[in-house]
Amino acid sequence: MFNLKKEEYLIIYLLVIFYLVGTIAHIIDATLPLMLLLTPYSILLTSFTGFFFDVREENKRLLLWSLITFQITLFLEIVGVATSLVFGAYTYGDTLGVKLLGVPLLIGINWTIIILGIADVVRQKVTNNALAALITASLTVLFDYVMEPVAIAFDYWNWTAGSIPQQNYIAWFAIAFLFSYLFFRNNLHSANKVPTIIVMIQFLFFLSLQVFAI
Repeated sequence: MFNLKKEEYLIIYLLVIFYLVGTIAHIIDATLPLMLLLTPYSILLTSFTGFFFDVREENKRLLLWSLITFQITLFLEIVGVATSLVFGAYTYGDTLGVKLLGVPLLIGINWTIIILGIADVVRQKVTNNALAALITASLTVLFDYVMEPVAIAFDYWNWTAGSIPQQNYIAWFAIAFLFSYLFFRNNLHSANKVPTIIVMIQFLFFLSLQVFAI
């Protein structure tokens, strides 16, 4: 599926081990508090590996898209927390670390990595921009659907009504469609496959925790 460089293989092997250990440690009650404490650092480290090659190779157009995606998604999250108009009524817990106006700064980074990782692999299979954005948005919503129960259980965020509103998934779809369409429309691509691998590993991570930890 992927034509990978030696450095990419090394990073992927390390990520697989990292998330495998993390999954097991989340399942064990004695180590769960430590895992929750380390969550923002693990997300930050994972994100660093996701953008490492693009920064090194000065992939300026992709990095500009990433910066814009980070800023706007973070802004939408801030508006969403303050007004409940974007995703529904929710608040963030303390697990994801440092916040700006009630929203962890890592959220914008996470949005960017998820959309980038999915869009980059969809582009290899689909050439029509609108269709590619539609598929990317749908897969992004699937990712969120799997992530939500785990995020709630581990105090990433909490829904005021106690259940996940349909509005949340509609917003995820719309946001992912917009930014992935811009990605495809400008013919962007990552310098590596690490962002896609990150999304795949995280999807399996959340799926495993749904089955074994909550």
